[in-house]
Amino acid sequence: MLAGGKVEQLFSELLQLGGMFVFFTVALILWLRIVYLPGRTLERWEDQRVRASKEPRLPETPPLEDRGL
Repeated sequence: MLAGGKVEQLFSELLQLGGMFVFFTVALILWLRIVYLPGRTLERWEDQRVRASKEPRLPETPPLEDRGL
C-alpha cells in the first residue's frame, strides 16, 4: 500500500488537478457569457438589419435645398 507521505502527495496533486478543472470551467463560463454570446447576439442583430435594409422601402425625399425651395 501507500505510505503516509505518498497519500498526502497524491491528495495534494488531486486537489491541484481539481482546482485547475474548476478554474478552467469558471473561465469558460465567463468567456461564454462575456465574449461569445454577446458577439453572436450582435451578429444576429446585424444580419436582421441587413435583411431589413434589402426590403423595398419608400424613396427618400431630397432635402429642401435640393428641391429648389
